[in-house]
Amino acid sequence: MSTIHTDKPEVQHIDDVHAEGEDTLDHEKQDIYAGKVDPETAKYLDPTLIIDDALNKQIKRLVDIRILPFLLLIYFCQTFDKATLAFSSIMGLQQDNNLKGQQYSTLGTILYAGYLIGEIPVNRILQKVPLGKFLGILVSIWGTIVCMHAVCKNFGSLMAVRFLLGLFESGVQPALMLLTTMYYRRNEHPTIISYWYGMQGAQLCISGLIAFGLTYVQSSPIKQWQALFLIVGLFTVVVGIATFIFLPDSPMKAKVNKQKTMIIERLRINEQGVQDSRWKWEQMWEAFQDPAVWCYWVMQIAGFIIVNGLAVFANIIVKGLGFTVRQTQLLNLAQGGFSLIIFFGTAWVARLTNQTCLVLVGTMSLALAGTIVLLTVPVSPKTAPGLLLAFYFANFVIAAGSLLYSIVTRNIAGQTKKATTSAMLFVTYGAGCIIGPQVFRAKDAPRYKLAFSVHIGLYAFFIVMTLILRFIFMRRNHVRRRDHEGTNHTGAEQIDHDQAFADLTDLQNKRAFRYVY
Repeated sequence: MSTIHTDKPEVQHIDDVHAEGEDTLDHEKQDIYAGKVDPETAKYLDPTLIIDDALNKQIKRLVDIRILPFLLLIYFCQTFDKATLAFSSIMGLQQDNNLKGQQYSTLGTILYAGYLIGEIPVNRILQKVPLGKFLGILVSIWGTIVCMHAVCKNFGSLMAVRFLLGLFESGVQPALMLLTTMYYRRNEHPTIISYWYGMQGAQLCISGLIAFGLTYVQSSPIKQWQALFLIVGLFTVVVGIATFIFLPDSPMKAKVNKQKTMIIERLRINEQGVQDSRWKWEQMWEAFQDPAVWCYWVMQIAGFIIVNGLAVFANIIVKGLGFTVRQTQLLNLAQGGFSLIIFFGTAWVARLTNQTCLVLVGTMSLALAGTIVLLTVPVSPKTAPGLLLAFYFANFVIAAGSLLYSIVTRNIAGQTKKATTSAMLFVTYGAGCIIGPQVFRAKDAPRYKLAFSVHIGLYAFFIVMTLILRFIFMRRNHVRRRDHEGTNHTGAEQIDHDQAFADLTDLQNKRAFRYVY
């Protein structure tokens, strides 16, 4: 029996629900769902619950208050921490640590070696541990590691802390994607992911202001770049402690049973379940055999070769256009603001049109145009403003991550398949980020023609793969609609969501699962 969605005006206000029977275990429900549904989830299922528009908005508001601030803060800290290397690169870090040749590029790479090593085990761990507590510990540890950058004196010590930073950051994006699918409906994913992914733009504004202010600190016992790492690291530790204390581990940790049921039943329409700690080998093998998953992986590595290369060398590229150090730091405010427009604008268009793949093709085409200008137009005082604008357009590529992740979270079902896909997705993310800075060779500065030429080829490849992925989803939906005869009185397809929490994969659940693209 499926959850009913109506326009019924009379609803129960979830804030007024009392904790009656809080500790009562519903053995009857567990017997009904035994072996099919995660036991903890089964206790709070109620397929007869009416989720109308008013109640849906109340539940989402509750989730937004309890969960969304942590998604934003944690991702803000991750991008803040990683960006400190780019800011410090023109604040004396290279000179004080005697960096030469490709050593700075290697520092941008080694972080993702740690990321790669941590990625596969962490996705399995995320199925087993209390998510809020685990994230809180990770964030606190990596904040401490960011502080440790301030005591580094040479290339070797920087390599060590960068590797450790990547190792302990490896669980963050998989955990945030898991939290998004655990609390939000599929049609909400593009917006929610753009919110937390958009923290890249927010941190550029804030870290740009901090870095700009530090350039005026001339007489201090610590260097400007050291102060930057300490400020960022200590803030991250505070966020980690707050996460450990206040972030719920799952919807089943809501204050009262009725809230748990409402939060979970609101997601029945997703056909993706909420959680399941059982490892299912058939789902893992399905992930490796699914052509759509392979599209995700190759798009991820191509996209992040570009994204991380630009991120690590952003300030060096802008400074190479003829701007001073202080001007470059201030221009990060403009870049950050432009990035926010990109994230929220592309998410808004994707939700408005329900054509995420085509929006992704459009954003990558704009980034491609900006890159062509950077590669072909000579640098001069007259062309510098136009080249700066072209660089900002090249940064449309940053939307590739949020849009691709919203495609992945909405189109993968089965907890083990999700974990496998996520692990490989972020392994390829790490691989792309390792390669990205290396195509920016020191001898090619300040134009980096080789790097931008590589980027142009990768944009073309990414666009083609996006269109192939869209075709795969269109074909699967066509076959499923053809084979499914149920319609309602309007002629629209009628889908029962009675197996929504049975931990079926998207390929197994042909009757009820439809792809969105």
